[in-house]
Amino acid sequence: MTHAEFKRRFLPLQKLLYREAFRMLCDSFEAEDAVQNLYLRLWEHKGELGGLVSPEAYCRTLLKNICIDRLRAVRNHGEECVLSSDEIAVESPPEIEEHEAGEYLEKFLASLPPPQRHVMLMKMNGCSLEEIESITGFSQGNIRVMVSRVRKRFKELYAKI
Repeated sequence: MTHAEFKRRFLPLQKLLYREAFRMLCDSFEAEDAVQNLYLRLWEHKGELGGLVSPEAYCRTLLKNICIDRLRAVRNHGEECVLSSDEIAVESPPEIEEHEAGEYLEKFLASLPPPQRHVMLMKMNGCSLEEIESITGFSQGNIRVMVSRVRKRFKELYAKI
């Protein structure tokens, strides 16, 4: 794969990939690093990418794995959560228009204890129970209970508005 072909096939996906990484990591610097890491891996294996049918699907899958690895690294280093409540409440990707319900959800997530917040963010980003279990170390039953309680609490608080 030539340099020009690589640029033509993969660089237009940059904004989409950044938004995807931001949704998983909820941190703009981490999201930028994840996308940069993705492009580095793609470039290192550019010779094997010529036969890809869907570069977007391949990139999204690879990016999801990179983000999960970052979340695992945080867990293995003993940190409680990737995010602080200030980051959730304040940061938002520039391309996403915020709505009132979305702002309320962000504030609600910021008010959760770090383990619940971490599990909910992964669940909202489409991680399976197995992935969440491997990242957090919680059992699948514990994860289901956590998600159920948080959803119930959110519905009750949202109904009061």
